[in-house]
Amino acid sequence: MSFLLSILAAAVINVIPAPAEVKPGDGEFQLRFFTCIKAESPEAAEVARTVAPKLRKASGRILPVRRHRGRIELRLDPACGIPDEGYRLSVTTDGVCALASGRAGLFYALQTLLQMTDGKRIPCADISDAPRFAWRGFHIDPVRHFLSPDAIRKQIDILSEYKINTMHWHLTDDQGWRIEIKKHPRLTEVGAWRTEFDGSVHGGFYTQEEVRSLVDYAARRCVTIVPEIEMPGHAFAAVCSYPELSCRGEQFRTLYTWGSPHDVFCVGSEKVYEFLDDVISEVAGLFPGEYIHIGGDECHKDVWEQCPICQERIRELGLEADAEFTAGEKLQSYAVHRMEEILARHGKKLIGWDEILQGGLSPGAAVMSWRGEEGGKKAALSGHYVVMTPGSGGMYFDHYQGDPKIEPVTIGGRSTLEKVYSYDPVPDVLRENGKDGFVKGVQCNNWAEYMYSESQREYMLFPRAFALAEIAWTRPERKDFDSFLTRCDLACKRLDALGVNYHIPLPEQPDGSCNSLAFSDSCTVELGTTRPLRIVFTTDGSEPSADSPEYSEPLTFTDDAVLKAASVLPWGRLSPVRTIRLRKMSPMPAMRPEDVFGLRARRTEGRFISAGDIPAGAVWTPVELSALGEAGKLEPYDNKLPDSTRFYAAEAEGCFRVPETGTFRFSSDCDRVWIDGQLLIDNGGAVKRSSHNDAELVLEAGAHNYKVLFIYNVIGGWISLRSRCDVLFRQPGSESWTSVAGDSARLID
Repeated sequence: MSFLLSILAAAVINVIPAPAEVKPGDGEFQLRFFTCIKAESPEAAEVARTVAPKLRKASGRILPVRRHRGRIELRLDPACGIPDEGYRLSVTTDGVCALASGRAGLFYALQTLLQMTDGKRIPCADISDAPRFAWRGFHIDPVRHFLSPDAIRKQIDILSEYKINTMHWHLTDDQGWRIEIKKHPRLTEVGAWRTEFDGSVHGGFYTQEEVRSLVDYAARRCVTIVPEIEMPGHAFAAVCSYPELSCRGEQFRTLYTWGSPHDVFCVGSEKVYEFLDDVISEVAGLFPGEYIHIGGDECHKDVWEQCPICQERIRELGLEADAEFTAGEKLQSYAVHRMEEILARHGKKLIGWDEILQGGLSPGAAVMSWRGEEGGKKAALSGHYVVMTPGSGGMYFDHYQGDPKIEPVTIGGRSTLEKVYSYDPVPDVLRENGKDGFVKGVQCNNWAEYMYSESQREYMLFPRAFALAEIAWTRPERKDFDSFLTRCDLACKRLDALGVNYHIPLPEQPDGSCNSLAFSDSCTVELGTTRPLRIVFTTDGSEPSADSPEYSEPLTFTDDAVLKAASVLPWGRLSPVRTIRLRKMSPMPAMRPEDVFGLRARRTEGRFISAGDIPAGAVWTPVELSALGEAGKLEPYDNKLPDSTRFYAAEAEGCFRVPETGTFRFSSDCDRVWIDGQLLIDNGGAVKRSSHNDAELVLEAGAHNYKVLFIYNVIGGWISLRSRCDVLFRQPGSESWTSVAGDSARLID
């Protein structure tokens, strides 16, 4: 019963993350115009000055900070016995007292107070609180898409309110180098800029002065910034700047596509370690934290096999493949050990992705487990500290939050709010073996390949960051998802006041969302959301509002219609509106047997973004294909440098058969798709990583014609050669898709 009362009390004060213990009191403390904040020590006063502006904004009160008097008292007592970062908060009708053993605890007490107040009143309660984990992290990737210092401050400011205390700053990768290194200026002169496929230039970097300012800003909000300097892979921006650091020594252009090229640091060369020592000597002086992240993931080792310098190093070290590791993996382990020695000379510890376990790991190194939990388990069982951040546990916030058919394009995966909230960073095997103490904490990763704007980053981060905060701070027995949803709604309302974008679940169709439906007699549309929300809709073409009819059961249509639907938050804010067009039609007739033909195709050369870029007088050359998919593979994909001058567009057409008369849904990543001469799908100019424009037709049983336009280009970093040049179809309700190319040959036999 006490547990339930505590959960209910935590919900009443609407705090994220849920505190360890809450004892509700009677009444409330009134914030008056003359209310002062008492902070006797300089540290307490500094905390007060950091948080007071938000309290002033919320309350409209002046809330001056005084040393000797005030009804909101902040007390620091290192001997009080409260755990590090913990606090005790007492709110009575007479005043507020926050007690902590350190600065961070006092800061978090005020964050709790800030969430409790409605601006004029604070409910009476006694709260005792402390975190579950020391590392409560979020990751920022400004390499793929640059993020301004002000945008980073904004994220730090918001997330620190929810007791997130670590920012993992991904500063270098294949697509850009983002930190000024004075001894090696070409890193930012060359490596910080890339020319995109369409000719636009993207880039930017942080000066050392900007870095110091951000580190200080974060520290005042109890956030430690951990920089990441990638090695030995994901180093293409560095080797573009200084080709002598690579095995081939060739001059490359900074990568403007996603993925990792094969050219990495030449780890057999002493020049690389001298360079890394130079870099770390400057980086270490900018970041006072304990760790520097060295990456260590996804390193292509094939170039080392052809490199005489690396092979000589392998022979010198006596590295030989065994049942567990290849010689290349052992060479990477050697490079990681060398990097650890460099860090140690500059007073830092090493942390890296779980691939650094390959070939063995030094005792002091820490591991981030991203490829599931296995790396974290192995590291912790071996006595290494680990930070759990697996995509399989929902910690990759670049994964979809809902149906990929209607959500903005991203890298893939699916991490709903509930999935994030359900994750426990401590695997059972570590508890069973008494190694759970080696789980240092948990972190979300926000890889920005498909986060093209600050607004989109916010959309992917919130409200999942609130769930992260609770699993990082609150012990499992204190968690309750229903209570969290109530508190999450209120946290989102606070985001509204800050002008911050966030995800609101869209109305989805359970068998896959589609905005273009077709039927011959009637069509029933069923809708739902990834978490419980009201859905409102209209069918007269008008935009829905919070007062529109509420969806309560599947909707049936017998004529053409435009269904507009949105989910609604408790205070009336709507999600983006989904527009679903329904068309009543007669079955499109099947082809006559004598008109059925085999696969035929043609191509034209040029750098095209969409069909409209292909000139009317373009020269088309016939090409022979044995399969439709070959239309998307007419040029090789060069993973080392995807900068081919032989870009092209291809058209291909053929015939396919449907087994019975009925409605069929079509899906394709091609630029355009025609069925029986009707333009059905137009993905023009979009990032075609996955299909977002599925559409339906009613077809008569028998053979039908398809035609596709495929354009080899790079849009938003995505190389269309990686897309599937195909058209898939299925009947609504069916779980499996069929390719139109599946029986083209049989149709004409």
